[in-house]
Amino acid sequence: MPVITRQATTSVQDYAHAQMVLRSAYRQVFGNAHLMDEELVSTAESLFLQGDLAVQGLVAALACSDTYRRLFLDKNGPYRFVELNFKHLLGRAPRDQAEVSEHVQRLANEGYEAEIASYVYSPEYIGAFGFDTVPYWRTTHTQTGESNLTYTRSLKLKGGEASFDGSSSSKLQVSLATGDAPSVAVRGGRGGSTNRNDRRFRINWTTASPSGLNRRAVQVSIVPFSSLTSTLQSLQRRGGSIVSVTND
Repeated sequence: MPVITRQATTSVQDYAHAQMVLRSAYRQVFGNAHLMDEELVSTAESLFLQGDLAVQGLVAALACSDTYRRLFLDKNGPYRFVELNFKHLLGRAPRDQAEVSEHVQRLANEGYEAEIASYVYSPEYIGAFGFDTVPYWRTTHTQTGESNLTYTRSLKLKGGEASFDGSSSSKLQVSLATGDAPSVAVRGGRGGSTNRNDRRFRINWTTASPSGLNRRAVQVSIVPFSSLTSTLQSLQRRGGSIVSVTND
């Protein structure tokens, strides 16, 4: 995806450029989703096209919208939601389980808008995109300060150029929990594979309170590596939301 930056001018040609920037922001923030007219964020669009809202503010407004929440939180749960926030708003994959857990806890304790703001108004966002550049996928190659593992995870999370980020399945959950690269088959000759299979993992997850209250009760499951993926899938099928996966 090319780097798209808004130009601070007012001619008809530049209004057309602003519309192009707007379309690019929608594609990035909504992960290539095809949106109906009623799903668009009209107020933010108008402010942006009139020059009253910077790209950064536009990105925040799109991500705080009911449409974004419905597509990426309500349909997926908090773990996948955080994963996609990193992709859409910071242009990279989460670096580790601690980073994901921090955002899951912020979502639970501080609320939806605080979670979005923690990306869009972060020093990392400002350093990478400033106020007038649409976020873009930054890890198309290895970068100084980033590990090869982060790069591999980023490739896994990125997917195809035109693919929609609508899958409810986390792309990195097991990789972040185990510390291994994603989508790497365990082969008999691979060093360290036996030790990994002997490890156990603690899954913290939430389920709706049986009393019908809005609060959610935290549950803990401890499983071996061999059962990690199937347990995560089973919990999600039953309506559970994964909070964190860590070495036990």
